[in-house]
Amino acid sequence: MLNAWTESARAADVRAVTDALFSIVERTVYHQYPVIEDSAVARELVVVVRDNLALRIHLQDVEKFHLVFVGSPVTALELRRTPAADAQTGGN
Repeated sequence: MLNAWTESARAADVRAVTDALFSIVERTVYHQYPVIEDSAVARELVVVVRDNLALRIHLQDVEKFHLVFVGSPVTALELRRTPAADAQTGGN
């Protein structure tokens, strides 16, 4: 999913997303970006990278996460997982 997004994204946006992803790995994301925890979807966060760019991530455990969405903050906040997605991850 990230590869498909980077093909059409501006270089500055790719760098911004890369920096945000590294901040998640380094556990500094809460200090560097606005982070919104989604109360409707357990263990998912929206990281606002820029006014028009956000990441939605799913925290699998302390050491693992996966990228759910890259795009507008509004879409990232409105995104809800489907029952099929829940079945794949065990509902977490």
